[in-house]
Amino acid sequence: MSKAPIHTVAIDKAPINQTLTNNTHKNSNSNRLSDKQVRRVLVTLLLGGTVISFSNSALNPAIPVFMSVFDVDIVLGGWVLNAYVLAMSVGLMLSGYLNKRFGFKPVYLAAILGFMLGSVIGMLSSNMLFVIGARAVQGLSGGLIIPLSIGMLYQIYPKQQHGRIMALWGIVIMMSLAFGPLVGAYLVEQFAWWTLFAITLPLSVAVMAMVWRLIPDMRSHDKTSSFDAVGFVSLIIWLLAMMVWLSTLQIDFTQGISSRDGLLKIAALGVLFIGFLLSAVAWWAYESRQSHPLLNTRLFHNKNYLHSNIISITQTVALMLCLLLLPILIQDVMGESALWTGVVLMVATLVASITTHYAGRRVDKRGARGIGIAGIMISALSTLMLAWCLYQPTLWLLILMMSMRGVGVGLAYLPTTTVGFSSLPKDSVTEGAALNNISRRIISTIFITLATLYIHSRSAQLLAAGSSVGMTSAIQEILVIIALMLLFTIPSACKLPRSA
Repeated sequence: MSKAPIHTVAIDKAPINQTLTNNTHKNSNSNRLSDKQVRRVLVTLLLGGTVISFSNSALNPAIPVFMSVFDVDIVLGGWVLNAYVLAMSVGLMLSGYLNKRFGFKPVYLAAILGFMLGSVIGMLSSNMLFVIGARAVQGLSGGLIIPLSIGMLYQIYPKQQHGRIMALWGIVIMMSLAFGPLVGAYLVEQFAWWTLFAITLPLSVAVMAMVWRLIPDMRSHDKTSSFDAVGFVSLIIWLLAMMVWLSTLQIDFTQGISSRDGLLKIAALGVLFIGFLLSAVAWWAYESRQSHPLLNTRLFHNKNYLHSNIISITQTVALMLCLLLLPILIQDVMGESALWTGVVLMVATLVASITTHYAGRRVDKRGARGIGIAGIMISALSTLMLAWCLYQPTLWLLILMMSMRGVGVGLAYLPTTTVGFSSLPKDSVTEGAALNNISRRIISTIFITLATLYIHSRSAQLLAAGSSVGMTSAIQEILVIIALMLLFTIPSACKLPRSA
């Protein structure tokens, strides 16, 4: 949750209707709206984005609560986050096509209704699978709502006002992400976990009513746009197969691999991994030959774009893992209130927001190389220090370390990604943002699944060996791996241009 306001907007607008900037009917629609109507549309879309962002961030402190209430381990608990991210990726892939085919208003209303359905399923959940399913429904809806909102804003405001409007959008979303964990922790502490779903229902109803009455039905004229059904279905099948396989993996650190059974298990895992890798390569080759691909993988031939994606993906992976591990650390390991999880996350998000605002102004003058390298080093160093402070964890140390991470993310994330998009032709920026956005979500989900699997198995081994801090030690090891992964992206930052 983690995210920088202005930069997040640049990423999330990826899948919006790619014809918005090309179709002349956009201007005619815009001209039909009075200033009062435009302001009403803006308020409506800001409220819709707030509901989605708040719901996403508010549930993070509750992951340990779900694990306790439904008696599941961290592997299944991690799917509260994974299901949302994966489903949101699907929504992002579909949003552009649905917007072109059916128009903004019907798709947006259906997405809000789907989000409300997910909230109801979550409220009534009797086991963890229903909670995960509810988050998947909400993620799919959120993947449609956010890019559709930005697409509409680009339609109703003239080009010279896009920067100001996107800044306003970013600030509102960032505040939702910052205060969501604190409100979510309060609800869990004072009421019950199901209130995290219930609280979004009245807001969702208000958004639906406002969209119905205040949003004009601005339909696209492009009814014949093609959809890469083969690429879409094959990618979904691949993702589901990969996630199911990873979730069912079991690692026993207490046994060696010298036995015949151990060698057979390692060989089987190797064969399955190679199969997944080859199928991914085949999908990539198929997409690269399509005239209208689901994801334009050819953009990675641009070196600046490639290196900026490497940095943004690793920063996202590190951020998502910290969002998953921090509530577990504070509530399960330290035994503190869920409210403290909300406080730590809120402070870190606000620091990242302020730093991102500074970085966004500096990158236009000095480029992304220097500020990107500094951000990566601060992110890596603060992650290592976070691992070190777990030997004797205190809340003020966690706040300090997470705030330092916020500075690093703010410096490294926005400037490098902005330069990557700027290096693309103007008519390819939307495709580039889509590829970046979905790549971050898919790879983050895979890493989260592997990390939770490792923590679960490693902590069991340490506890069996007599250690009283098995979970803490396992989390420390993951944090060290995250720091090393971030350091390995410094060469990519060095490849970025020195000046804008």
